[in-house]
Amino acid sequence: MFFLIPVGMNYRTERLPVVTFSLIGLNVLVWLISLICLVPTEGASQVWIFKHLWLTPANCTWYAPLTSMFVHAGLLHLAGNMIFLFLFGACVEDLIGRLRFTVFYLVSGLVAELFYIAMSPAHFHSLVPMGGASGAISGCTAMYLLLRAGVEIEFRYFLWLFVFVRAGEFEVPAWTAILCWFGKDLFWALAGMHLRHGGGGVAFGAHVGGFLSGLALVAAYRWLAKPREEEPAAAQAAKQPLRVIIDPAKVLAASRPRAATEAATSETPGIFLHDGEQQTGPFTLTQVQAMLQNGEISRELSYWSEGMADWQSVVDLAGQPIE
Repeated sequence: MFFLIPVGMNYRTERLPVVTFSLIGLNVLVWLISLICLVPTEGASQVWIFKHLWLTPANCTWYAPLTSMFVHAGLLHLAGNMIFLFLFGACVEDLIGRLRFTVFYLVSGLVAELFYIAMSPAHFHSLVPMGGASGAISGCTAMYLLLRAGVEIEFRYFLWLFVFVRAGEFEVPAWTAILCWFGKDLFWALAGMHLRHGGGGVAFGAHVGGFLSGLALVAAYRWLAKPREEEPAAAQAAKQPLRVIIDPAKVLAASRPRAATEAATSETPGIFLHDGEQQTGPFTLTQVQAMLQNGEISRELSYWSEGMADWQSVVDLAGQPIE
């Protein structure tokens, strides 16, 4: 028997994943309540849950598409989904924000259910109930793929061969693991349509729908957010010192027409310019003033000369007299 479980990734979140923890808590709470009610009701509670909280396309209530995202068939079903939700949900929530993550998660779950119905042999006449968070979680993995494809995902494996036990761990890029998961789900979803079965109890169509929905939502988010991000970035760049490459020939040509050329010949170059990354010089005061007047250097530069305690704005030199 072989188990493969994702246990971590080399990405550290900067904010507490409140929404992810809340979703995990709600899923666990629903499962615990159903478990507690199982024995006293002699199984009647499970029948009620399947009828009212799970999504049955042929007998769907208005709230079932939402409640079906928080019900699970057993402990292994719940545990597997919660591991993936914790790993990918926490990271996506950190990357796009809590409100967007909440909306994207729910929308992915709803689209996943529509795909499940579309890929079911009986479509809206199907009497097979569907439940679980895996459709919405597949959306989370797709979101993560677009946001952090190159991050390494750490896996731990366990192997049982009679009494022999072997365990270990390895890492693979996120894009490799996620695309393999999606490829597997897509294969079984298409096979289920062709063979007219439900995929052995797993709603692979919902996995495919949730994944495609997650891709579309994050792609749209990045496309819409890009212009808003570029505006402050451009404003910030305008405030930053520009990298200036000064051509000595232009400097000399610019300084020749000035009336103070004769005085400039007696000047000793001692002024250094700095743009925040690169230092140039030395120049004479006449040369610096000429470059400022002709727009050949940015007024955001700093300058320093011998005897100064610190760098100052080059604009201060624009109106200084030449001695």
